[in-house]
Amino acid sequence: MKKNFLYTAVSIGSRLLTGLVVFVLLARIWGPADFGLFAFVFSTCALLTLVVDFGFSGYLLREVGANPAHVAPLIQNAFWVKIRLIVVLVTLATAVILIMGSAVTPPWLLMPLLLAAVALSFADFFIAPLRALGRYDLETLVVTSSNLFQFLIACGVAWRVGTPIAVAWAFAVSRVCYLVAAAYTLHQVIPALSLRQGSTEKVTATFGKVWPYGVDGILTTSWNQMDVIAVRAIYGVQAVGLYSAGQKIVQGISALAPVVGNVMIPKLSRLAKTQDTNFHSVALRTAIAMVMIGVGFAAPLIAVPEFFSHLLFGEKFADLADLLPYFGILIALKYVAAGSGVVVTAAGLQARRVKCQLMGLATFAALTLAVLYLQADLQSFIQAYTASIFMVAILYAGLWANLRSQIRKQ
Repeated sequence: MKKNFLYTAVSIGSRLLTGLVVFVLLARIWGPADFGLFAFVFSTCALLTLVVDFGFSGYLLREVGANPAHVAPLIQNAFWVKIRLIVVLVTLATAVILIMGSAVTPPWLLMPLLLAAVALSFADFFIAPLRALGRYDLETLVVTSSNLFQFLIACGVAWRVGTPIAVAWAFAVSRVCYLVAAAYTLHQVIPALSLRQGSTEKVTATFGKVWPYGVDGILTTSWNQMDVIAVRAIYGVQAVGLYSAGQKIVQGISALAPVVGNVMIPKLSRLAKTQDTNFHSVALRTAIAMVMIGVGFAAPLIAVPEFFSHLLFGEKFADLADLLPYFGILIALKYVAAGSGVVVTAAGLQARRVKCQLMGLATFAALTLAVLYLQADLQSFIQAYTASIFMVAILYAGLWANLRSQIRKQ
């Protein structure tokens, strides 16, 4: 178990190279305006790709962990559901360009970033079964080397060429390489795996099983992108550059949550399926670990925001210091929600988790409209976003408490 945590920590830590460090460097090179444009298009592509991503990584992590003997057909059928969703993605991407216009979402920037996002989605799809099968060593090798490659190529292009379009294509090239490496590694672990299209009935049945994970995945990831879209609409491109800088810190630190989740979900899934009495004690330790991680990262941002603002982004982002304490609180609450969310997923309560996410997003939408109506500042928007995450955390905790109560009655 300790070795698995170590492997996962190294793997997730490498994601910080692309999830945080690369964006910090881009912000320092470009400044708020150009970085705001890049971050906005990047978030738009991430939202569009949710249609293809559709929670498959979570689905495979849970289902393969609970039924490792059926790994090959699980992957095969899920793969073809994912392939069919590309048609929906292309349609939506075309609609976005036509509706928002090339000035807001330039096609020359959208195309490479969308390719990078789709390649990343399929690569993570092939990596998820490795975790469920306990091959954290191989996952770490593939993910770490791929992220290191993206870090080097993206930073090198940004430093030598400096244009957003060049960096976008660097992202695309590195993510395609990651996809090839992930698919090859999975095939080495499961030689019998075939990606030939199976029967339509099985593919359709798989969609019926995966949709709660898909909807939950869309809602969960939307939290990390919709706020950027909202800030762009309300406050403009300069503000979205400033906000995105702080949000990249949140996303980078939040990327460490799977260090616990990726290891514990398969274990908790097996305990839940066998109705093992140790389920809740292991779940409690998992949730406590999540909370401690979140508070540990949030405290420095709250205590010395000026130091981190200057250290990471420089003088161009001096106004970010006023926002960092709010982002710190947001990080802590995200980890509180993630702790209970891991337990809810492992217990197979995805449909109920979706309802919690919908209520949280409804809260976010209502509070955003209030911010817009009152013409409130950017700090008020972050507070509204934080309140929505707090709502999700409470609802997850309620699901967990109800699960404990039902087991005690049995």
